[in-house]
Amino acid sequence: MPTQMRKKKQKQKKKQQNPSLWQDMNPFLLSKIFSFLSVNDQLFVVPYVCHSWLLSILETLFKNLTLDLRLIDTLDQENQRLRYIRLLKLALNHCQGWVSIYFPTKHLFGYFGTLFVAERTPDVSSVVFTNSGVCGDLTIFVALLYWKNLKVFRAPVGPVNGCHLISQLADSCKKLKEIRLKGTIMQKEASSIVEAFPRIEILDFSESTLSVDALEILFDGRLKFLKEINILHCKVNGDDGKDIRKDYLKLNEVRDKMLEKASGITRLKKLRHCLVKYCPDCYVPDSVE
Repeated sequence: MPTQMRKKKQKQKKKQQNPSLWQDMNPFLLSKIFSFLSVNDQLFVVPYVCHSWLLSILETLFKNLTLDLRLIDTLDQENQRLRYIRLLKLALNHCQGWVSIYFPTKHLFGYFGTLFVAERTPDVSSVVFTNSGVCGDLTIFVALLYWKNLKVFRAPVGPVNGCHLISQLADSCKKLKEIRLKGTIMQKEASSIVEAFPRIEILDFSESTLSVDALEILFDGRLKFLKEINILHCKVNGDDGKDIRKDYLKLNEVRDKMLEKASGITRLKKLRHCLVKYCPDCYVPDSVE
């Protein structure tokens, strides 16, 4: 026992004499330094030096407030992706406090990988999916069971699963304030949103396909708390299934009707749209199609 105490005192004395030891540096400073290293060094060198360096590199790769998993899309080698996932598991088991999660665009974590993330991040308020492969299966529906405190949800949506996804959001996430769905929004999807989220504040359907009927439902006055709606660069289909942007008279009629209804929503502050004859960002001439 005296020998152990003597060793401990010697170790403490050594620390006092060498205050600049790398392993004893402030973790925040270490994290900042590691952010300038190459991805290979971050994945394969720093984590093996000591425990404090491992914790600091987790802070570098997986920020406290935003768990941004899109880095894995940039990793070309299989060993890099496997090492990244290993470090992600360590971060999820040892760290907390994430507010937002951004899932990768190319890489799919799969059913169990996505649920592993969801189980360990029950308090996040914002989740962003960019890969339609996740939202097309059971994964997203089960993951939503863990995210009870979500306020912001963004994801692609298909013509088949749209209503089911909206229904699951309504059942699991009672605090939602902002929804962004990119895909196909027809009459039934719009009706589901209006009925399920009467207190929603922000809707974003930019770069999606909307029907005229869906637009009429979204602006029929039931969403009394709506503050912002974004339908920039959307394809808008009429009753015949054709894009009304190619029919200037029909386009004017739909736009004027939409603006008139929007003026009746007292809390609406921002309406973003490009329902004009030729939007340079989304108009495609007939000769090019």
